[in-house]
Amino acid sequence: MDPAVPQYQVNWDTRGPGDVAGHVYRLHVTAGAAGVARELGSADVLLSATPGQTKSGDLIVVNVGRTLPITFWIATGIPGGITLSAASATVATGGTDLITAAVQDLHAAPLVGAGVAWTLTTTPPTGVGDPVQPLNPTSGQTGSAGTTTTTFAAGTTPGTAVVAAASAGLTGTVVVTVIANAPPPRSLYVANAAFTGASSITAYPPGAAGDAAPSVTITGLSTGLSTPYGVALDAAGNLYVANIGSNTITVYAAGVSGNVTPTATIGGLNTGLSAPVGLVVDGAGNLYVANNGSDAITVYGAGASGNIAPSTTITGVNTGLSGPAGLARDGLGNLYVSNFGASSVAVYGAAASGNATPTATIVGASTGLQGPFGIALDAAGRIYVANQGGSVTVYAAGATGNVTPTATIAGSNTGLAAPAGIAVDGSGKVYVANFSSAGITVYAPGASGNVAPTTTIMGSSTGLNNPALITF
Repeated sequence: MDPAVPQYQVNWDTRGPGDVAGHVYRLHVTAGAAGVARELGSADVLLSATPGQTKSGDLIVVNVGRTLPITFWIATGIPGGITLSAASATVATGGTDLITAAVQDLHAAPLVGAGVAWTLTTTPPTGVGDPVQPLNPTSGQTGSAGTTTTTFAAGTTPGTAVVAAASAGLTGTVVVTVIANAPPPRSLYVANAAFTGASSITAYPPGAAGDAAPSVTITGLSTGLSTPYGVALDAAGNLYVANIGSNTITVYAAGVSGNVTPTATIGGLNTGLSAPVGLVVDGAGNLYVANNGSDAITVYGAGASGNIAPSTTITGVNTGLSGPAGLARDGLGNLYVSNFGASSVAVYGAAASGNATPTATIVGASTGLQGPFGIALDAAGRIYVANQGGSVTVYAAGATGNVTPTATIAGSNTGLAAPAGIAVDGSGKVYVANFSSAGITVYAPGASGNVAPTTTIMGSSTGLNNPALITF
């Protein structure tokens, strides 16, 4: 390099053993770090064996065996690299992410005023790009820091978005993963059997603690509540309640509170209801009921009301049902039943009917089951059971037989008092309704042993009164 003339020079001695007369050689000028160097230009050279041969068109001619001085200069401000970064590696559907492109010159200094064009590729090809303008802006110029930005707007379908930026022949990319936008957390609904006082359903917003007043209270003569034990919510937020006192199921519109009239009531001799306790609703709106008094599971179609016969009944000696209490369903439609009378958990396939044999049964001395009442599943399929004997036991997904729990919450520090209802939220926290103490205790994900609850809902303002089963 000659700093006085600002130019670079390389001397090529064409006497080398690989240099052959009559051949054309291409000379490349590159700049940048090894592995990412970019070509700035090139020239074609003919090694001539004919003295005096002159330049032909764009071809440089030099006599073979001579030294050719190759001189060139590099203008300032030549782009040498471009890097992209995203404010977040993941974004929820319907959300936005800020993408930054940084352009540098050949000496890794910020390059001001460089034009940048943005493009987007998505997988799947539809959905992520739902917005009219998923990249805004689609082009721009770098500022004083050598950077420019665009905003990526995610669509309604999860997938992968690859945002690319191009500037003066340079290209950089960054990958953003679009994930499903989690629904807002639901309130916790509690069936208050209220052996003394008025029957009620109470609900508590996420984060409720201490002597918290309920956000919803359903109680009064118009409600039809009669010693409610079970509660369930469907996808639309409609509330289903199992009333042991009247052998009925009452249904309420989403979000209602006060002395409200049910939108539907299932009751009468044809229904087969007998001390109904546990409830669960599937994605199609079918209602499953655990009948503690008749050792049967009865199923009713979406929108059922009145003195109607069940569409399906699971009952008989092969079923192993004995005082069924809690119900839960997994993503495959399998039905999980806690049997209070047999201290067992039975699992039935999605199409089970009649005198069906369980596909799995958790039972035996090693299980720790003792008067199992409430039952719940987490996102990984683990099975949580509230045992009226004073414990919460947890089993691995697919557990069967005389298995040992993977976790057991029990002891004087836990605050458990005849635990009845159990539910697990999206973060893995475990909520337990304690029938004897009129309190809801909450435990950290993975809790086991004689652990204290992280939160307790209890007090005169809560409206809790012999809380039984619970749900989100």
